[in-house]
Amino acid sequence: MGTVVISAKIEMIEDKYVAKIDELELEGEGAPLEAAQDELIQVMRAWIESHDGTDTLSDVLADVGYPDVDEETEVQLEFGEAALS
Repeated sequence: MGTVVISAKIEMIEDKYVAKIDELELEGEGAPLEAAQDELIQVMRAWIESHDGTDTLSDVLADVGYPDVDEETEVQLEFGEAALS
């Protein structure tokens, strides 16, 4: 079983944090920071589940630079430090 690490970036926009994975066009927002991270985790889980059983997850991830993902691959989400504007 392999592992793929997907990185999310965090920005402060106005009065809230936005956590996003640009390559997959997924994002979560909230204040405090943990709320944005938690929302992105839920969005990503739902996104993965939407591809479950359709054999499309590996293709979509390969298209954005994460090759060789299969149903046995562990997907980890890693958050970068918050960029404060």
